[in-house]
Amino acid sequence: EIVGGVLLLVGLATRLASIPLLVNMFVAITTTKLGLLSSKGFWAMAQEARTDWAMVLSLIFLLLLGSGPLSLDYYLTGSRRV
Repeated sequence: EIVGGVLLLVGLATRLASIPLLVNMFVAITTTKLGLLSSKGFWAMAQEARTDWAMVLSLIFLLLLGSGPLSLDYYLTGSRRV
């Protein structure tokens, strides 16, 4: 998590770093929120998981579009599509 987060912050190997972080988030959601779903119901689970789903959607965005012009990927390759 720490290495992937640092890679995302500096924009180095953004697409590759987002894949293990996505797996990590899906594991975190299934292990922590499914028990809440069965015990307290959908709305309590949805309220608790909103930050997790925001992170998942952000990682999907970075996986699809890659890093921006202020990233190390852009600086090292001169191209936005890395």
